[in-house]
Amino acid sequence: MADNPCPALLVFNAGSSTLKFSLYDANRSALNCLGHGSVEVRQNGASLSYQDSRPQARQQEQWPSADEGMDKATLSRLMGWIDSHTQWRIAAAAHRVVHGGNRPEVAARVDASLIREMQALTPMAPLHQPLCLAPMLHLADEYPDLPQVACFDTAFHHTLDPLETLYGLPRALSEEGMRRYGFHGLSYEYIAGVLPDYDPRAAQGRTIVAHLGNGASLCALHKRISRGTTMGFSTLDGLLMGSRPGSLDPGIVLYLLRERGMSVQAVEHLLYHECGLFGVSGGIASDMRTLLASRSDPARQAVALFVRRVVKEIGALVAVLGGIDALVFTGGIGEHAREVRDAILDGCAWLGLARKSAGGEEPDLAAAACLSRPGSKVSAWVMATDENAVIARHSLALLRQGV
Repeated sequence: MADNPCPALLVFNAGSSTLKFSLYDANRSALNCLGHGSVEVRQNGASLSYQDSRPQARQQEQWPSADEGMDKATLSRLMGWIDSHTQWRIAAAAHRVVHGGNRPEVAARVDASLIREMQALTPMAPLHQPLCLAPMLHLADEYPDLPQVACFDTAFHHTLDPLETLYGLPRALSEEGMRRYGFHGLSYEYIAGVLPDYDPRAAQGRTIVAHLGNGASLCALHKRISRGTTMGFSTLDGLLMGSRPGSLDPGIVLYLLRERGMSVQAVEHLLYHECGLFGVSGGIASDMRTLLASRSDPARQAVALFVRRVVKEIGALVAVLGGIDALVFTGGIGEHAREVRDAILDGCAWLGLARKSAGGEEPDLAAAACLSRPGSKVSAWVMATDENAVIARHSLALLRQGV
């Protein structure tokens, strides 16, 4: 890496085909993002995009790729690109880890023991955990002296009531870890942190946050603390998602295994890659934008089922909270798919939520983010989430403590 006196924290946030990364000033006490980018891997190669703090300083490159996944060659190329195209010296790295098991702390230093612990959780998150660990393992091999921190998506939900963590399973299985964990915690922590800036009443009351994207879930907050969530033991549970079914009668899985003769591997692939919006639409797309643009009945039905499932689960979490003061949308669909948001808001009218009509310039950020009419019993908001900022804040605090 370049010999540069300006140290930076490198944050990795890995997805199924995209590795997002951000750089943060490691010297300043106040969080300062220096730049952010992503590497998207497809069959025909990898595409890098990077934007630093200067508005006109966007950079893009196309790379060859040996694999559709995030292979070591792509990771090596990315680290070399960061070294030669930025003015910062990478002093530490931090990673989003989807499954942290029973760990209540958000962040922990990476060592061989923690890596083994995280690898052991892979069966609970077979699609996501290996992707999260790949950059961590690469840096451990290539830069063994570089400090690394893992931040866990499950930790935010350690405040759940014990009843919210249980399935109707034999107690011995529950005690072995077959329980509800909840995910998207880093996103929910960010929203909980900025909520007072938008709606102080909701921040002190009962809020449901809808993180809607290719992966989707809801979280019920009371005084900004997690009290309920829709994802459970795995990221398959809860809402309909891009290619995952959400809540599913386990008898269907048994039927596929017994009567259709499907292997465990085939069923796993079906549940993670062939269901959800993709499956219900008849294979048209897992992307909400494509489905909203389609005129086909299966595409429209997939969107309608997505909305229906969100509305039903909101009702369930309102029951857990004993009422609701605010509903917040975030994530790719939540932030950008207005048609979907409006349909969900209309479905929640029974709660006393009255959405405002489109049109007109809003005077400030908070007003633009507000989706509900003045006087609505329940307020509604759209807020951009920033998981990387949460990762950076926890990681820099841990590194400064020398833990």
